Amino acid sequence: METPKSIIPDEEIEKVHANADFGGMTKREVVNFGVLKCASRYYQGHTSNQIIKEHGLVDDEYNLTHKGCAYLWSVYSNGKPF
Repeated sequence: METPKSIIPDEEIEKVHANADFGGMTKREVVNFGVLKCASRYYQGHTSNQIIKEHGLVDDEYNLTHKGCAYLWSVYSNGKPF
């Protein structure tokens, strides 16, 4: 089973986020909540949208890509298949 870090390594997280500051959230939490908000159609702001887009998790209309769906599942399934 894929893990969040196998889909998006820490090095890529650091590269894409650069100096973006989201307060007390870690960079990976920004990605985690970004894909969840996108899948739920909640507003999340331009910067976090651009971050998940640059990771290839969403397309130009902010629909989850195959990679985005795999990432979302890996974060929130806790390794438990249906």
